[in-house]
This record gives sequence, C-alpha cells and structure tokens, in this order.
Amino acid sequence: MRRLTTGIMAGLLLLSAPPAQAFDETGGNALWGKYAIQTCRSCHKAKGLSSLMPGEKSEAEWSALFADRYKKLRDMKHDFSAMGINDRQLENIHRYLVEESGTSEDVGAATQAAAPKTIEPRAKKVSSPGENDKGEGVKEFDFAAGDSIKGRYVFRRCLTCHKKNNATIISPADRTMAAWDRFFTGDYKKFKKAMPQFDTYGYTVEQMEHLHRFVLQYALDGLRPKTCE
Repeated sequence: MRRLTTGIMAGLLLLSAPPAQAFDETGGNALWGKYAIQTCRSCHKAKGLSSLMPGEKSEAEWSALFADRYKKLRDMKHDFSAMGINDRQLENIHRYLVEESGTSEDVGAATQAAAPKTIEPRAKKVSSPGENDKGEGVKEFDFAAGDSIKGRYVFRRCLTCHKKNNATIISPADRTMAAWDRFFTGDYKKFKKAMPQFDTYGYTVEQMEHLHRFVLQYALDGLRPKTCE
C-alpha cells in the first residue's frame, strides 16, 4: 500500500510540474553569453574549428543558426548536453553573437579566428603622454614591455576609482586583445576619449605597460579570460 501511495504521489507531481521552457530566439543576455561561449570556444579550439568570434558572421547568419530551436546547430551534431550547455545558456550565446556581430572590435578579431591566441611581444611603439615632437627625454610606451602581476595592482587602482565615481565596473574579459590594444595606441587616445581627465591621474608609462600586459593576459580571447575582480 505504501509503495502504491508513493507511486501515485510521484505521478501527480510529474503531471503538475511545469513544462520545460523552450528556447526563445528573442531572449537571452549578451553579457552572460559572452562568458558562456567560452565553453564552446574551448571545444572548438581542441578540434581546430572556428574561434566563434561574433564578427565571423553577420547578424542574419548567426540568427539562421539558431532558428527553429537552433536546428542547424543540432544538424551539425553538436552535443550540447555533453558540454553542460542548456537552452538558457544558448539563448545568452545567441544574444551575444547577434548583438556583437556588427562591432568593429569583433570584425577585426575575426580575421585571426583560426589561430590559437597567445600573448606575443609586439615590436611597435607609440608615444607616451606629453612626448615632444622630437621624442627627446620621454620614455615611449612599449607594447612588448610590462609585467601582468604588477598590472593587476594598477588595474585595482582603476577599479577602485570606477567604483568611487559610480562608473562602469570593468573586467579584462570585457574586450578582446585587439580591442584592448586600441586603448593603448595613439597616445592612449581611447582612454582619453572615455576619461577626459586621464592626464591628471598620474599614471607613469611603466604603469600603463603593466596594465596593458595584464588586460591582454586575461582578455576575452586570451588564454584565461578574467570575468571577475
């Protein structure tokens, strides 16, 4: 009798359970998708496949892969369950790829999609803040220099300032290596555009070299993307 009662209760619970939510092509969160897609990229890298940068396809092409509950991806024998990826994560990945497909940062990164990402010394140099036309007496910013460990402390200084001023909370994985590089070129042109008071913060060229090395090491397409403080 106890077994019969248990069986009936289990059946009632099963019947009353809400149906599983289907994949929603209009749902998802791009920020979470940016992190969820790292699992896919690890698998692709191991198999020598595409790096899955948004700029590899247009918005319409990404949408087509996820149409009809991502039928094209399932037809390509993707075993999402084996990778621990569910429909909610696929919604986030879909939203990330679609929203970021047209950005210049990802289009530039997509040209290097097939190659494994490594942090190689860069030979080019750009002028440091305040350098005169002849380049005399002022150290140049060196793309190949810097220490990521020291850069971590510089980054924390940046993060503390952002929090104090209610600015955007930043993370190295917010951008690709190519995108971070652009922040350090042209006399830190992109930094100055985002922070008009940049020159008043007192960063030395060496500190910026350390910061550059840190954000490259933990960038979105780096070997170990850093998504937290």
